[in-house]
Amino acid sequence: MPELAVIDSRSLPGIPVRGEVTIDSIERGVTVRGEVTFAWVGDCRRCLEPVEGASTVEVDEIFQVDAPGDSDILELVDDQVDLLALVRDAVLVGLPLAPLCRDDCSGPDPERYPTTTIDEHEAERATAEPVVDPRWGPLGDLRLDD
Repeated sequence: MPELAVIDSRSLPGIPVRGEVTIDSIERGVTVRGEVTFAWVGDCRRCLEPVEGASTVEVDEIFQVDAPGDSDILELVDDQVDLLALVRDAVLVGLPLAPLCRDDCSGPDPERYPTTTIDEHEAERATAEPVVDPRWGPLGDLRLDD
């Protein structure tokens, strides 16, 4: 399979994509269920060092004779299932959009650009005094209880 890429992640050409699927017969077609496993490489989104890994994606598709064109059902032509297109789509979906070399990667210059987590941002917002636009200040004195 040729190299497939999404942003900074790409599959490894020459390394086989492995899959295990079950094909079951249904009325006017078949279902294909299973998983596809493949290796990928990319660049860490923080430090830009090379990263590699493996992903597994579940597949669950229906192939049907005379499939309606406006549905997610794939066409079954001459009683043959095109697994190449199915595997290609699974690999593209499974490629990480922004891989990390490790969860605690601090990036190329942690002194100038420290990494923070969402929890740290939430804690800062919770303790910070809300900033009020001075133009809205008089509305704070408005009482509608009366």
